[in-house]
Amino acid sequence: MENKILIKPHHFLDIIKLYGAGLDVFVPDEKMGHDFYRIGNIILKNKDVGIRLTIDSDDICTPCKYCKNNLCVDKLDNIAGYTKKDTYNKTLDRRIVEYFSLDLDRDYIAYELCSIYLSDVDFIYQVWQEEDDEKTKERYRLFSIGAKKYIPKK
Repeated sequence: MENKILIKPHHFLDIIKLYGAGLDVFVPDEKMGHDFYRIGNIILKNKDVGIRLTIDSDDICTPCKYCKNNLCVDKLDNIAGYTKKDTYNKTLDRRIVEYFSLDLDRDYIAYELCSIYLSDVDFIYQVWQEEDDEKTKERYRLFSIGAKKYIPKK
């Protein structure tokens, strides 16, 4: 088990959102080859795992077939104003970092980062500005469920 995970802020949210949707165990994505399943399972099993945030390639992206020289070369055709997934993802991640004044040089604990996100879950509407309102509402709903389930009860 890793001592620390390097992860994009939006990837962390996606893991908790899917947990809120009822996914308790992630399985490999053989088509893309990324490590979302491995990192997601570590985060779900160990709420005390160390987290280091990045807006660049993370532990999920690195083995992906679309990751070349630490950049995502996958294309986008469903988000107005964006044609490259790397550009869009960095926009999302910069918005999250800025919204919460997160420190890319600091280590977080997984449940602590989840608590930060949950402290002002309306940030989802600020971050995913380009996406359809219904999709953003569903992201908000599922993340909220997942975060409340994930954060340790006192």
